[in-house]
Amino acid sequence: MTYIRIDTKTKQAKKFVELIETMPFAEILTEPNSTTQAAIENATKGKTRKHKNAGELITFLNK
Repeated sequence: MTYIRIDTKTKQAKKFVELIETMPFAEILTEPNSTTQAAIENATKGKTRKHKNAGELITFLNK
């Protein structure tokens, strides 16, 4: 799967998006999925974890 970000402020970019929408193998996603949205909300609210170093982070992730 490949992701691209297109700034659709220009007429040319809007036309490009219209072209992509006609392709059966492509899907235009304009909003993050629910998992990503939840992570964004948690980060915005300060609900994050801090680790002293990468080793501590890896240990936490492997639990």
